[in-house]
Amino acid sequence: MAAIGGQMQVGIHQRRLAPVPARCQPVAFQSRPVQQRRHSCVVRAVDDDELDQRLAALKRAKGETPYAESKKRAAAAPAAGPKAAARAEEKKSYDYTDEKVHWEGGPAAADLAFNVALGATLVALPLTIGAITRSAFVNYKFTDKRVSVVTKAPWENKQTDCAYQEVKEVRTVSRGLGAWGDMVIELKNGDKLELRSLEKFKELKEYVLARRDALGGGPKNPKGPRIMDLDLDDDTAMGKGGKGFA
Repeated sequence: MAAIGGQMQVGIHQRRLAPVPARCQPVAFQSRPVQQRRHSCVVRAVDDDELDQRLAALKRAKGETPYAESKKRAAAAPAAGPKAAARAEEKKSYDYTDEKVHWEGGPAAADLAFNVALGATLVALPLTIGAITRSAFVNYKFTDKRVSVVTKAPWENKQTDCAYQEVKEVRTVSRGLGAWGDMVIELKNGDKLELRSLEKFKELKEYVLARRDALGGGPKNPKGPRIMDLDLDDDTAMGKGGKGFA
């Protein structure tokens, strides 16, 4: 038994004294200083012309117009503008000397009386104010060379002239059962001259068209019907919607 006990103790001592593997042994680490890397940046001087060219190329790549080119176009446009404007003024300048007045007057007095009566309802008060303003400050003149609308008000003082050669079409709307009416003269350039509450509007319309044709401003095909020379009564002009002409 003693021999067996001795063998067990020897085995235990052998297990405890077994060598430790090398991979399990602690390793001593040595700290090394961290080296900082320095990046060098070289700046090259670029002149303004080269910079502008690069920016222009970048804008063209994006589909945009370079600033320099837009400035050149804007500078070139006024150069041709005065010449074109001068030619346009030469074409649209007319001689109004020795003209004879065919009819001259203000808005119809019946329109003023009618709108003043409507002013008592307070709903049509804006119409009343407009009629009083027209009667006090607006005057119409038809000569053998032009149609003029003269406004002499404290806040506005102007005269609008329309040569018969520039007349494209004439539209009229009767008011007050035909006692007076409104007239719109549309010019060839798209502008419109409006004459409200006009007496003898039918006769004046025929006079405008006759002077237009006599001065060579009428349609190229005089045998054909006149374009949009309208003469509407109250019911036709107002229509179902009650708006009259535009």
